[in-house]
Amino acid sequence: MSKKTLFLAAALLASIFLSGCVGSTAWPGLASSGDVAYLANTSAVHAIDPKNGAELWSFAGEKGGFSFFNTNPSLFVTTPLVTDDGLVIIVDSGNKHVLYAVDPNDVQDGTPAIEWKFTEAKGHWIATPLIVDNRLFAPNSDGNIYVLDLQDNQSVKTAIKVIEPFVQFNDGKAGRLWSQPASDGKYLFMTSLDHSVFAVDLQTYEIVWHEDLGGAIPGGIAIGSDGMVYVGSFAKQLERFDPATGAHEPVLDTKGWIWGTPVVDGDNLYFSDVDGYFYSYNVKEAKLNWEPIKPDSAITASALVQGDKVLIATESGEVYAVDATGKSDIWYTARDEDGKAYTTPVHAGDYVLVAYLESDYYLVALDNEGDEKWTYPSQK
Repeated sequence: MSKKTLFLAAALLASIFLSGCVGSTAWPGLASSGDVAYLANTSAVHAIDPKNGAELWSFAGEKGGFSFFNTNPSLFVTTPLVTDDGLVIIVDSGNKHVLYAVDPNDVQDGTPAIEWKFTEAKGHWIATPLIVDNRLFAPNSDGNIYVLDLQDNQSVKTAIKVIEPFVQFNDGKAGRLWSQPASDGKYLFMTSLDHSVFAVDLQTYEIVWHEDLGGAIPGGIAIGSDGMVYVGSFAKQLERFDPATGAHEPVLDTKGWIWGTPVVDGDNLYFSDVDGYFYSYNVKEAKLNWEPIKPDSAITASALVQGDKVLIATESGEVYAVDATGKSDIWYTARDEDGKAYTTPVHAGDYVLVAYLESDYYLVALDNEGDEKWTYPSQK
């Protein structure tokens, strides 16, 4: 991992939590609902038409978002989430501690209306929430997971009234919950920067088990085709958990810290480390499909499965296509040589979208051959 990457990682970790400092360096959050892409890019969340890169709307909070002259600026770096009824969940990762639900069908002057908001959390919002059975499970850095009822036609007051904090470590002073939870329908699984992995019963909200991996876990949970839970950490290991009991064992040692969330594709798990190695592990056969490959530089983003190939974005700004044998080729080279890719690419419409940091553009759309179709903002 390069010194620059170490600095960026440390800046992201520290800037969120230092009082009064909301960070000038943080890589963006990127999501897609198919016909709309959402980019959380520090000062605002932008809704973008994936067909042409046109901005549909932007949301910068209630008081103008990021500003060096604002004593309490907003910060938008967490991946947005779209509910079943079309609301967009946006978290302000700054010191306001606000979670918003905005209505993209009610846009005035380029800004969507706030349908409801939740302000009872005591810490910063970093993790993307998860929706299970009309419930929004929202982890907060205060060590709690808050539960909001998302039943149709309920008022804001009813939705936020349902919330109860049910997970807390060390009186809320630790338990940094940064990753999106995962669920198998019976349990909610969560990781933490304080080395913890735990399971919560979705019906009783009780913690079923809680295990320590011995290393920080900034990434999330993968549920393999075998039904087991897989987690990577800064302990440089991929671990496998029994979802019911929490019994676990390391299944693979890695060369560097695992930052991102492993990606499931059939029996295969794809994941990377910050030393720049990319892995393909078969859970059925309990072995690597091929020896780890190192395309060029640090990898913090998760992989994206694209047909018969897997795409990985690296710190260098390159996007690589890896085939079933482990052979990698450059699929896209950033137009701006200073551009860095730390965010997981997404599918949006007919294109693959890649977000960049330290570049003249924030987002690029690529076709199936890796050819550039548009950038946001436009570079034409």
